[in-house]
Amino acid sequence: MNPAQDVFTELHPPLMEQQAVVEASRCLECGGPLAPAPCVSACPTGIDIPRFIKEIREGRPLDAARTIFAANILGGTCARVCPVEELCEGACVLKKEGRRPVSIGRLQRYATDWALDRNLPVRPSEKAPRRKASIGVIGAGPAGLACAAELARLGYRVTVYERRELPGGLVTYGIAPYKQRYEPLPQEIETIRQMGVEFRFGVTVGVDISFEQLEQTHEAIFLGIGLGEDVPMEIEGEHLKGVWNSLEFIEQLKWGRLEQLQLGERVVVIGGGNTAIDVARESVRLGAREVVVLYRRTEEQMPAYAHEVQAAKKEGVQFRWLVAPLRFIGDTRVRGVECIQMRLSAADSSGRPRPEPVPGTEFIVEADTVIKAIGQRPQKEFFEQLGIEFQHGVVKVNERFQTSREKYFAGGDCINGGGTVVEAVQHGKLAARGIHRFLSRTEEAAAAPSPVFPQPVATRDGRYYQGDFYLAINRALCKGCALCVNSCPTEILFLDNRSKIAVRDISRCVFCGLCEARCPDFAIWIEKPNRSEVNLYGESAAAGSGQ
Repeated sequence: MNPAQDVFTELHPPLMEQQAVVEASRCLECGGPLAPAPCVSACPTGIDIPRFIKEIREGRPLDAARTIFAANILGGTCARVCPVEELCEGACVLKKEGRRPVSIGRLQRYATDWALDRNLPVRPSEKAPRRKASIGVIGAGPAGLACAAELARLGYRVTVYERRELPGGLVTYGIAPYKQRYEPLPQEIETIRQMGVEFRFGVTVGVDISFEQLEQTHEAIFLGIGLGEDVPMEIEGEHLKGVWNSLEFIEQLKWGRLEQLQLGERVVVIGGGNTAIDVARESVRLGAREVVVLYRRTEEQMPAYAHEVQAAKKEGVQFRWLVAPLRFIGDTRVRGVECIQMRLSAADSSGRPRPEPVPGTEFIVEADTVIKAIGQRPQKEFFEQLGIEFQHGVVKVNERFQTSREKYFAGGDCINGGGTVVEAVQHGKLAARGIHRFLSRTEEAAAAPSPVFPQPVATRDGRYYQGDFYLAINRALCKGCALCVNSCPTEILFLDNRSKIAVRDISRCVFCGLCEARCPDFAIWIEKPNRSEVNLYGESAAAGSGQ
């Protein structure tokens, strides 16, 4: 395989139909009236994961896609780029038993691709009241797109302003191609456009259109501009050929401009975040013989996801901990990095031990290419023009995602300093609802009715209820083996002083069924009611299947 093919080979290829159905059959369909499935609780956008997996298993991928897009308008993109190992799959109850979690991300991709590839409608034709108010959204990244879609769903006129020619923000320009190149973002954008959102690309706010014009045009404005360029290291030799900023490197890579990279055999990556891991792993795919990541703290303090670090090691990436660069060496092109050993002292403002140099420990790491991935700088100048307050280096917002200026709301990386795509999507949704409440001038206008939850009840016949769901115990059959106790993911089961099974808090039961499956004596079982299958649009299962 040539390097170009390897660079664009996906880490998690799509599932075929039979593979998807088989994988979906592994799901235990957890979740009860009081305790949602752990995977749902771990999803920032709250996708009903057991529901869409069941719809795949039953041969209804269109319904599954609609379930996903109802909660996350970028559900196809997030299926590719979400750190599912840390979120939904990391919370899967199967891991409690040391088993492989359900491949939720790949199932989500299967369903969303199935619908988008067939140009099927994945959002309902909702008849929201058309509202006179107009909202401006600055930035067509994940937060801005989600905010625009949610506002359109609520009936507002929405215009998105984006300085680049393509939407997506870091999804388009800053996520390594082995995770996602560009698809399915165009189809998701078309879905948002069909909801009535207007897009204006190639428009820089503050240059092509003034803030005053925006404020005169729109009743509220959402700021989803993310972070800016890579933070410069400001050390000698940073100008040398072969020294790259991580985002510039990924953009060249993503758009196939491989001839401009010319890595050579030895690549040094500076940084300890997920972007550093991405560029290191892509450098291996580009054919570099030796790829070394330099990080000034230890592996334990590294902000990159542990599973990403382990995957990089398996692919041959080397790591040197407690090392900081002093200068880049070379005449016209970089040929090495002078470094110094570090040691950890008292914690700094981040709560991590502060690295400090050890005098006299300088050394040189040879390099043909250096990629700097130490983070992005906030676009503070932009917000200062608006008089919007910063706090701890990010835009200050309240619980409605409203900034210090009443008319302006914000979400995404500009308020958290850099997070995941799915977090940005949720910020956009919540900010849209905050804008709705602000324009409605009343809390009740946008608030959904408070759900009425059933009270958990234990009955004399050994049944513990959550609404119509119940967990039943026959203590006479229990031999006290504790297999059910050890398998329970929410730890609500225990053995009492007679070594008989007992329940401490039925409200936390997710009805996964592991206890029932593990009991050799049939002393414990669960009951979940059969409910009529009606999809999000009020259609019967057969009518909504699209098959």
